[in-house]
Amino acid sequence: MPSTPRLPGMPNATKAPQNSPSSMPGFSKGERLLPFSSLFEDDKEAPIYVNRAHETFELLKHAHDFIEVCIVAEGTGFHYIGDEQMPVARGDLFFIPVGVSHVFRPGSTARSRQLIIYNCTFTMEQLDRLLHAVPAESAIAAMYRQLCDGRQWLHVHERGEEGQLLFHKLYQEFTTRRPGYAASMCAAVIELLIMLYRRQLEREAMPEQQQTKQAAPPSSMQQVIEAIDADCAASNLSVAAMAAQLGISERQFQRSFQKATGMTFLAYVQSARIDLSCKLLLSTDDLVSRIALRAGYQDVKFFSRLFKKKTGMTPREFRSTQRPEPLITLSE
Repeated sequence: MPSTPRLPGMPNATKAPQNSPSSMPGFSKGERLLPFSSLFEDDKEAPIYVNRAHETFELLKHAHDFIEVCIVAEGTGFHYIGDEQMPVARGDLFFIPVGVSHVFRPGSTARSRQLIIYNCTFTMEQLDRLLHAVPAESAIAAMYRQLCDGRQWLHVHERGEEGQLLFHKLYQEFTTRRPGYAASMCAAVIELLIMLYRRQLEREAMPEQQQTKQAAPPSSMQQVIEAIDADCAASNLSVAAMAAQLGISERQFQRSFQKATGMTFLAYVQSARIDLSCKLLLSTDDLVSRIALRAGYQDVKFFSRLFKKKTGMTPREFRSTQRPEPLITLSE
């Protein structure tokens, strides 16, 4: 059984200033307390609240009397959390305990470049119920108890589209309210908590130098290229996100990237992802839909069309003709 992750001192598990619950309404200048009850209008039965928010410059920095798990769904911007400020892009995922002050800000006022966040919120009591409702390892509950007791927020980046799919499911269940929606939402939150726990363990297992490198955004064009080569399936690979991290315009980024690689940014990323999918098709028995996700594509039809355009074959044709001794494959 894995030990509880060493949260103190980790670059992505950060301790917020200590404040007693009674002092939270006066949390800090310009900040306010947002109570869980304020999220609902008439329906008090849902154990979990889920929202898809277009971030603006209007909301003040605020603290909660509830736990928030959130993911960047679209766009780029900045997250002001505790005493820190960080750039964010699609796939950035946060666990924010009670009493931690934060706010998201879009990177642009343009309507075509909005920062969209999925929020999933629940009380501390609900977290305890969820973690005790299934036979989960004690280390999982211990990690979240340590985060909440120390008011330590957690920041990881999802792999593939796993986080996006879970938040989309939560949002659909919350808004459609089909029979059994509450149970389905609880199950999805448990999956989300386990995913966060696993990502934290993965970070802990990395050498400290690699952790620091992964936590820091690229600061040069060479580092952008290295980041793509290291994880071409990352969901935050976009011209807007990379340009923002380098502090240059998107047009300037495009010109510099093509000068450095001889390819456009999109062509380079697509080429890297198709190369990865070819390796996965030959070395695994994963379904094509699963390989598409692992290569960074949620739309399987788009992935198949792109794959054929790049290789001249469909993924199934590639697997059947290029693997000398095909393994037993699952039906697709």
